[in-house]
Amino acid sequence: MRKNFLILFGVILALFSATAQAAGISIQDNRATADYWTGKNKPGEAVFVATADLDMLNLQIQQKSANTIVDLPKYPEKVYVQWMTNKITATMKLGGFDKEELPKLFKSGTALTEFSYTQARKNCGLEALPAVCVVRYALTVDRTNLRLLPEAAGWFESETDTHYDQLQGTAIDPNEPVIVLIDSQDKEFVFVETRTYAGWVKPAALAFTDKATWLKYAEPQSYLTVIASRKTIPQGKAFYQMGGRVLLRAPDLQKDGSWAINVPAADANGILIEQGLNIPNDKFVVKGTLACSENNLIRQAFRFLGEGYGWGGLENNVDCSSFVQDVYRSVGIELPRDSSKQEKAMARSISLNNMKREQRLEIIKKSKPGSLLFAPGHVMIYLGTDDNGEPLIIHALSSYYTFDNGQTAKHYVRKVLVSDLHFMNKDKVEMIDRLTSVGNF
Repeated sequence: MRKNFLILFGVILALFSATAQAAGISIQDNRATADYWTGKNKPGEAVFVATADLDMLNLQIQQKSANTIVDLPKYPEKVYVQWMTNKITATMKLGGFDKEELPKLFKSGTALTEFSYTQARKNCGLEALPAVCVVRYALTVDRTNLRLLPEAAGWFESETDTHYDQLQGTAIDPNEPVIVLIDSQDKEFVFVETRTYAGWVKPAALAFTDKATWLKYAEPQSYLTVIASRKTIPQGKAFYQMGGRVLLRAPDLQKDGSWAINVPAADANGILIEQGLNIPNDKFVVKGTLACSENNLIRQAFRFLGEGYGWGGLENNVDCSSFVQDVYRSVGIELPRDSSKQEKAMARSISLNNMKREQRLEIIKKSKPGSLLFAPGHVMIYLGTDDNGEPLIIHALSSYYTFDNGQTAKHYVRKVLVSDLHFMNKDKVEMIDRLTSVGNF
């Protein structure tokens, strides 16, 4: 009897320990509030990049980003076959799909076949590209997925997975200007360039227009920025995430206190229809962008707290780098899309490579709130040190690992949370020891 009791107690203890470890990474007390951090950082209300200087800063970021941020208004009106080949191949390469070897992925719950893989690659039309392509101009009419291949069905790393579609590049908001290059061979997709990404989209997600009209959206003189984590405009219609922009029809508030905006829609032939409507002047939008301050970065980051993790923007959520990109765009700073590109784009960066933990902690603790901490495949927003001197972060996290009595467990978090830097990866290395750099502006 005693032996059975001890076994049962051991099982309960192990389950409790695993549960505690799984829950322990997410901080739940007052340190998981924006007020805690902005209250500790009174100088953080000061603007560190004036609105008048944002264009210059964004140009510098663009130049450091190795062509991953595209100056759309200056895009050539004609491109040649090698240009298109390079763009399409670079997009395929992001998922490893430039290789002929069949990847070990699953489609609709079964192993991806050689036929499906070959057909998806062939659908890019690389062998039938025209010598010259006259570009087309379009706007997105709703939140739109950019695919690495012209294929709608998801490709996953396991037969049961539904979250990590390896064909997903990113998602872009409505109102986004895009350059359209070519159609896929089956005419079901078009290849487009956006501000920070290239990929394949369904034509039904676009409204085509002339260049002059398109430039109003590509170079907006007066616009609103969505500063909520998410918003539909008009109510129940097109889905925006933080940083999405809406073109204003009039620069000032209307007499009834509303904003007059233009929303793109498409007619039966896919041609742009500009729909004029009014939306409330509420806490979810701001004219232009928010003031570029440390505390505004913190407040914006906390608007996502508890929301889901979305690989490549799937499920109307954010992954680690789109979370950072959206937060920074809400204060006017245009970052590249992926964390590795964001790391290279920092105006000021301190490498943490080959440093001992004590050296890393010293540098991190001296960093400004709102700085970005980078590790291979991950990026986090630094909050500061808590009352015990512990550096904390807010980030969109997919998973982490725990190790107990020789057992390895992978915990899927899949949300935006506040944590310290001591959670581990599969190699039993804490995040603090995996960091490669800290960057800011």
